[in-house]
Amino acid sequence: MKKSLLLLILNFLIFQLAFAQVFQFNRFIRGLELPTDNVFEIVQDDTGKMWFNTAQGVFFSDGFSTHTLPETIANQLSFKVGLLKDGDGKIWVYNQFGPIKAFLWDYFEWREYEFPEELLASNSQIQHKLLTVGEGNHLCVFLQSDTTLSVFKNKQWSYYSLPHNELGAFQSVLRKEDSFLLLFRNKAVVLDENGLSDFDFKGIDLPAPVSHIEYDASRELFFFLGKDYLASGKEIDQPEKIHHSGFVRNIYSLIDYSGLQVVEGIVFFHYNSHLYKLDLDKESIVEIDAFDELKSYNIYYAYVDRQDILWLGSHRGVLNIKSLRFQNFKFNPLLDDEVTAINELEPGVFLLGFNNGLQIFSEGNVSTVVEDQKLRGQPRNRITNFSRDKNGIIWFSSNLEGLGRYNPKTNDLNFTPSPFEKFVTAVSAIGDSLFVVSRDRVYLSSIYNQADSHFDNDITQLFLDKLDQQEAFFRKVNKLSDGRMVYMQGGSNVLKDGLYEDKDMLTVVGFDFLDLGDSVLFGTEEGLKLWKNGEFDFFQINGLRINRPVYALLKDSRGNIWIGTDRGVYKYNGEILRNFDERNGLSGTEINRGAFKEGTDGKIYIGTQRGLSIYQPDDDLRWDFKPFVSMGGINLINSPGKRFKLDDIPYSENSIRIDYDAISFLQVSDLVVSYKLEGYDEDWVELINPIDNTLYFNNLPPGEYQLHLKAGLRGLDMSEVVSSERFIIRKPMYLQSWFVVVVLLTFLGIGFLLSTLLSQVKKQGALKKKIDEKTAEAKVNEDQFKNVWNSSQDGLVISVEGGKVIFANPAMTTLSGLDISEVTEPNVTDFFTDPDYYYDQRVLLLDMLKESGGDVVKTDMKMPFKSGLKDVEFYITYLDSSVEGKKVFLSVFRDISTKKEYEESLKEAKEKAEESSRLKTNFLANMSHEIRTPLNGIMGTAENIIIERKDDEELINQLEIIRESGERLLETINSILDLSKIEANKMDLVFKETNINDFLSKVLVPLKSLAVKKGLLLRVRYETPSFETSIDQRYLEMIVNNLVGNAIKYSEKGMITVTIKENDRHLFFQVKDEGVGISEDFLTKLFIPFEQESGGYGREYEGSGLGLVITKNLISLLKGNISVESKKGEGTCVTVLLPLYSN
Repeated sequence: MKKSLLLLILNFLIFQLAFAQVFQFNRFIRGLELPTDNVFEIVQDDTGKMWFNTAQGVFFSDGFSTHTLPETIANQLSFKVGLLKDGDGKIWVYNQFGPIKAFLWDYFEWREYEFPEELLASNSQIQHKLLTVGEGNHLCVFLQSDTTLSVFKNKQWSYYSLPHNELGAFQSVLRKEDSFLLLFRNKAVVLDENGLSDFDFKGIDLPAPVSHIEYDASRELFFFLGKDYLASGKEIDQPEKIHHSGFVRNIYSLIDYSGLQVVEGIVFFHYNSHLYKLDLDKESIVEIDAFDELKSYNIYYAYVDRQDILWLGSHRGVLNIKSLRFQNFKFNPLLDDEVTAINELEPGVFLLGFNNGLQIFSEGNVSTVVEDQKLRGQPRNRITNFSRDKNGIIWFSSNLEGLGRYNPKTNDLNFTPSPFEKFVTAVSAIGDSLFVVSRDRVYLSSIYNQADSHFDNDITQLFLDKLDQQEAFFRKVNKLSDGRMVYMQGGSNVLKDGLYEDKDMLTVVGFDFLDLGDSVLFGTEEGLKLWKNGEFDFFQINGLRINRPVYALLKDSRGNIWIGTDRGVYKYNGEILRNFDERNGLSGTEINRGAFKEGTDGKIYIGTQRGLSIYQPDDDLRWDFKPFVSMGGINLINSPGKRFKLDDIPYSENSIRIDYDAISFLQVSDLVVSYKLEGYDEDWVELINPIDNTLYFNNLPPGEYQLHLKAGLRGLDMSEVVSSERFIIRKPMYLQSWFVVVVLLTFLGIGFLLSTLLSQVKKQGALKKKIDEKTAEAKVNEDQFKNVWNSSQDGLVISVEGGKVIFANPAMTTLSGLDISEVTEPNVTDFFTDPDYYYDQRVLLLDMLKESGGDVVKTDMKMPFKSGLKDVEFYITYLDSSVEGKKVFLSVFRDISTKKEYEESLKEAKEKAEESSRLKTNFLANMSHEIRTPLNGIMGTAENIIIERKDDEELINQLEIIRESGERLLETINSILDLSKIEANKMDLVFKETNINDFLSKVLVPLKSLAVKKGLLLRVRYETPSFETSIDQRYLEMIVNNLVGNAIKYSEKGMITVTIKENDRHLFFQVKDEGVGISEDFLTKLFIPFEQESGGYGREYEGSGLGLVITKNLISLLKGNISVESKKGEGTCVTVLLPLYSN
């Protein structure tokens, strides 16, 4: 950072944090895939299933899949419906527009609710609102249809006229002694034996009419929610205190979206706003703001389920959040997402370090001490750690900026760079001493020294001499309680055991340490280790150990040990080890070693690569919830619709399918389903995160069976065991005793008869067969030799020592230009224009034959035949015969003149192609640099202006066009570079052992979100259980993104189905859509670079035309293949087969 920035100290920039805190919401909910983002109502039934009322109808999820209403029910409902759960737990779905109609689900079947004829005969093209109160025989139904209120109570219907324009929308109803209190948007009315009458609340004056009332039995308190306020009182008609107001954010909505729910004394409420949480015990109100996720000023609906999961429905989709234990803060108002160092200046006030500056942080505001936004995300001046000296001065390390000193009282700030322009990576103030670490050097100074003298006393050599090291890379220096110094080193070949100690010091290869008095914990590159009683080894926790890099360690005031790693933080309370990561609400997964502190308020402040997380101990609830587990039906796999008796299943139907429910939306850890098929399994079989709720048992042997099943979340208690009905599979007929005896006797008789006949036939035919075989063999050999001799393309010559030619085939005549039939006593020399050529080569060839031991000798030669000089591949060997006592040779002359010319032309073409490829690669690399560098500058500037000029809507719209166009151009450049790398053979394969199903499910998560935004349903079918293999993860991810991305891009409706399975040691990956399809003519051009079916300025879809080209090249690189089937207007099916390797 430049020293001129110190002037900013006198002008702190204050940012209010009222809306800066964020929570880690879960958008990718297990088993939930809705076709629309508009979600109006959410309820949970008594079996744990979640129900959603959306713009495209009602859906429910069991945690494995999302299901629709039966088609017979859905076809009778209008375009807008209502959803509710009554006091008996039954689910109601009813028309909010159109004819009066409602259906109930009682957990066994759907049935239509019977309204009276006089009610059904009324005007059907009006709006309806249906609510229920009570349960069992005391269930009352309220139906408001425009100006009529129909009420079912005491087993009869009553009808009342309503001044609809005066009352407004019907909001809620509740029982008040012997009457009912009906809350409308504009006022409240009471219904009793005398009919409807106005109802006025007593107590304090309220800003607006009451819309919802909920009773908290634990406090004997009523809560009242109206537009822009929440109040409470001891009586149902007498609010006494307003707890919160002024929270309405969407003041322009024509429809009010509000809700009130009390769960174990905690009040959740919203009214044209985001969700709020009121905790009277803490006297606190927290806004659970989902604006960053939804980009909406208000939610439609909020629901707290039985596992205390908060569900939020909106016009931008469904979110849930499992815990409010982590309060997160990110860039704007923070200087950057990555928080690198933390120090508490005074209770509740913290100094934060970043890559690009310093800030003072408190509950209400942020004050910027110094910043340089050009360094955002860059480690040049990264602040690695803080250390407070005994006078309250804050010392800190700041890489190339050097040693920093900050006085909180006077706001004085200065920097002292290290010698040789090396990074300052750590600082530690111990008493009057100041230890400064600069990569491979350690300096000892005093907190009272002048700035220019801090690097005068280099003590590195004292350390190196003890270890007999030439050099060392230091990460941290501090002192143990016994007075010895601890030096944390980077990787070292000298410290083979990982630790060195003597009476003055300890040194360990690692990042941080924690002094426990009788022992020391060390965070190392290999994991968490313990040094105790002279032994140094991994720290075992209930038989487990952390074997990831451990960057930071902390012991809080409650005695908990906190471990910061590259995969979140671990909390160990002496008994249980828990892991927190982004799934549990942490803002990031990688913990920075200087940003791990406990505040005086007992909260843990954690700096990650994606923001600051504040751990709230009081909100850290330990879940002991068990999944809803129940057993479903037993079905035949081969005959799904066939009726059968459980105690008499034919052996031909011995493949069984059993459905079950194990419902839990608490995604804090893996869902574990354990089952045992009694009669087949000896031990429990465990499934981790099964992809569906069906068990398949194929080819069961005959016997009696019963399935037992339980489920739970890993680390939590399992559910009670549930069992299926018993079923029996009969033995097959061929295993019955009588059938076995008959078959054995039959085969014995047939065997004896056949044995007798065959013995006689064999004796008579054996001799004749042998003679015929020898005769035929001789004739075949003769014919084969003639065919080979006459049809051979190579010249064949049989000669004897001295050169006399006995035979030469027709090919030799053509090759040499000499027909030996026209020569008297032909000799090998007759084939050549130079008679001495044969004698010059004869000695060399005979020596080669002698050295080979009589084996075939091969050599390439230029031979001066009478037909011309030719390149010949020459073979010669002895034959097992002789003529007049002389050896016989077989010579083969193969004309390779054309081949030689072709090879020379190929060599020349190859050199030219390689030169062209080098020129193209250099050109693309230079062009990508020259284009991407200014392009990144343009996009970064546009994004910065968008942040700073967020109120200028017209400018932002223009800048968005610039940013989107830049991203599109950057994507095209990257595609061209990828293609050039592939063509230049510069794409290396890096195989890694991978769980295919888990890996692809993570890759497909963002693609599912993209599909949902387009109104598409992306369905993934895993037809093979999880399996592991070696694969190049980078290239597989690029292939999946390109193929599924294309399916989403070219589809406007319908379903996209992705099928994944292992097929004969190949990965079978198929993407099938219902999009625009590809014409038959264009299918032949699919893999040609820059080709697109729609071209010109009027093309419907954007793109460079390189995606499929790159995909096919990557598949070829992985030795796989790709096939495409498509029909215009009906969709496309792309199938990829990739070979799998065990290593």
